[in-house]
Amino acid sequence: MSSDTATTTCCAIEEHQGHLCELESRQEWDIIRQVTSHPAVRCENCGNVANTAGNVCMPAEL
Repeated sequence: MSSDTATTTCCAIEEHQGHLCELESRQEWDIIRQVTSHPAVRCENCGNVANTAGNVCMPAEL
């Protein structure tokens, strides 16, 4: 995700580096496994699921 896209679609831009889209772009597979082990939220932008809202751009409860 480019920084322009993140700025317009991310609800917590200051935390964006920890969001799944950024973790995937950096190929941080071990971290991704940790933050997706018990999904409780889904990103409304990309559809990724995560354990907490802090790991997606636009969280919605599952």
